[in-house]
Amino acid sequence: MREPEDFVASLDIGSDKMVMALGKKSEGYCRLVGVESIESAGVERGRIVDKAEVQARVRRLLEQFKEVHGFEIDSLNVSLPGNMLRREERRERFLYSRTQVIEGRDLKVLMKRCKDAAAKEKNEIVEILPAWFKVEDKICGNPVGMTAKRLEACYWVYGASLSSLEDVRAMLAGVGIQEVEFYTLAGVFQAAMKEKGADSGNFAVLDLGADHVQVTVLANGLVAHDVELPLGCRTIDRDIDTAFSIHDVKKARALKEEYGEALRAACRSRKVMIPDTKFSIECHDLSYVEQCRLEELLEGAIFQIQQSGYYEELDGGVFLIGGGSRTNGIDSLLKFLSGLQVRQGRVMNMHAQEASKLSDPTLTVALGLLMCGRPVEEKQSKLKEVWGRWFKG
Repeated sequence: MREPEDFVASLDIGSDKMVMALGKKSEGYCRLVGVESIESAGVERGRIVDKAEVQARVRRLLEQFKEVHGFEIDSLNVSLPGNMLRREERRERFLYSRTQVIEGRDLKVLMKRCKDAAAKEKNEIVEILPAWFKVEDKICGNPVGMTAKRLEACYWVYGASLSSLEDVRAMLAGVGIQEVEFYTLAGVFQAAMKEKGADSGNFAVLDLGADHVQVTVLANGLVAHDVELPLGCRTIDRDIDTAFSIHDVKKARALKEEYGEALRAACRSRKVMIPDTKFSIECHDLSYVEQCRLEELLEGAIFQIQQSGYYEELDGGVFLIGGGSRTNGIDSLLKFLSGLQVRQGRVMNMHAQEASKLSDPTLTVALGLLMCGRPVEEKQSKLKEVWGRWFKG
């Protein structure tokens, strides 16, 4: 059965975990109905490498929603990893014949120009996100309502190969999903991590995943910088495995999760046992290995924030999400390295019966996808279309 129009469902396919969520939207807010997660399989570095495994996991999540929440889901908002996407920067401008008020439809025309210019035969455009607007010579977040003779816009155009997206659609169709909307992580953060109606405020989001670190900087509500770094927190498991000759990455991960600390100085001096062995290691040594790798990952992220040009203007600081953000002391380590305010990320404008769900960093992307939605394109009359072409360059 089809869920009502004000219900929306989402799926985040991660390398460690798959998360499905369902929410009810109303006037820009969302009430979380339910969220279910399952250990991932068939996914490497965000890419689906075993469709049958992924399909089986998605089917199980759908069954859980029916059993636990009484909902049958047949449409999903799905996030795409950076390594599936190709991003282009596109700039367009209006030269008005006289000083006039900038309207929302002007921005839609500029966006359409970018979309048409970026369209390629074997690609599908996933999302177009504004990076900045310039009114005369002044950068701003939202030019609508301002008066000018010149408007310039810069957009990020994200595309993916038709074949890869069709593979995902076909896989989901096999478990009864009839409609799929794809979104970028940058689009999720833009839609979900700022207050309703807020166009100002600069902040960065670090998604510390198993196989990657996603760095997104939002300035004035727009995506100023967005990059995926190819190393993730799974490297820490391998480092621990190698450093202490454990020869079992799962045991190394278990050690990290139970005893790990991002800051060696915060670690108590004690010995800890390697799971299922008679051997022990110093907790200080374990944290030393973890801190070394975390510093490398975080320094790379800090460099990318600096590249955005907004490092000194991040009044909102840095939000941490993803499984790696659950590491004890990681917020203190990042604050020490960057000098910026650091907080756990959460989805804004959302309510839930279990408030702890909203602050769980491993659920942020799935919950954020519930806030995403494509605006309905406004149909212009032929007269308005001709009039617009006449007066705008």
